[in-house]
Amino acid sequence: MSQQALATAAGISRTTLIQMEKGKDAQVSSFELAGQVLGVEFGLLSESPAMTRRRQARADHQAKLAASREKHLKLAVKFALGGAEAIALKENALRMVQLWKEGDLCSSAYIERWLEILNAEPKQVAKKLLAMDDEWGPALRQNTPFALTAA
Repeated sequence: MSQQALATAAGISRTTLIQMEKGKDAQVSSFELAGQVLGVEFGLLSESPAMTRRRQARADHQAKLAASREKHLKLAVKFALGGAEAIALKENALRMVQLWKEGDLCSSAYIERWLEILNAEPKQVAKKLLAMDDEWGPALRQNTPFALTAA
């Protein structure tokens, strides 16, 4: 393809194309237009597919974190209400933590923190679950003994 044909197809001047070939200053849009004609995507003006995938992955991760937080807030309500359901939730969670400990399935830091939360009366467990927004909150919600529990 000649310079003139490329420039015409891209809607830029031949002079601009020559400047671009020489590495001289040119508008980013000129590179994008020439790239489109040649079937090359620079992603300078529009978001590249890779960036779109990264943004989507971040959004998906944030949605998972929000869903996990919501689940633990609902569990906190159940603990606050007390009764047989709260006791069963606590017993099941303690069993899960014990399995982690016996099987060396989870970091001792998570095991210790969950035991600290769960070895309290149900209403205190509720308060601790509600307070899980410190630096350990997201990590504890990700490594939770309530993973198999419906909220």
